[in-house]
Amino acid sequence: MTASTSLADVRGVRRDPRASQRDFRVLLDVLSRPGRIGHLAVTPGTPAATIPVAGLADVEVPLAVLADGGRREWARALRVATGAPAADPDAARLVLALRPLTPAEIGALPRGDALHPELGARLVQAVDALLPGAQAAPGDTALTLTGPGIDGRAVLAVRGFGADAARALAAANAGFPAGIDTFLVAPDGAVAGLPRSTRITLEGED
Repeated sequence: MTASTSLADVRGVRRDPRASQRDFRVLLDVLSRPGRIGHLAVTPGTPAATIPVAGLADVEVPLAVLADGGRREWARALRVATGAPAADPDAARLVLALRPLTPAEIGALPRGDALHPELGARLVQAVDALLPGAQAAPGDTALTLTGPGIDGRAVLAVRGFGADAARALAAANAGFPAGIDTFLVAPDGAVAGLPRSTRITLEGED
């Protein structure tokens, strides 16, 4: 732990066993039911997007954290708390994005292949808000979702995850079973899962 990584930061990202079990149930639920919005219990002062990482990372899971400014300190706190080794995004098994990823960055994440889909990355992307599609506001990205776990279609409104990023994620998952399993996490703890098996299109686009 460096002098700039505080003990409070490390404690903020650590979860006790009961909280970890609750987090896991929420994450499993939203990943198995794409378009459904779950809720994680947020620790004040700690980015909500660190919660899935705290539960999924360990000493055998290479972790990349992409952040701007002071948020870079959360990378060190997570590594101290979980023991996860640092990795570049193109070699990571788990990627936490505390800033919006560019389409090129999404396209460069590991996807595995048809014989080794387990080598695909898990992406945890911080967003500004998650809402049911019917509550989308101007400027939100409305994602139409189809595939396993969805009755017909679902629409998810995302604030802070642009249309180009959504298209890049859809392209990365076009070669199922290879692809990237994704969690979108808002500051209030709202979370949605986009497994690689989900087909993502933008409202109004085929």
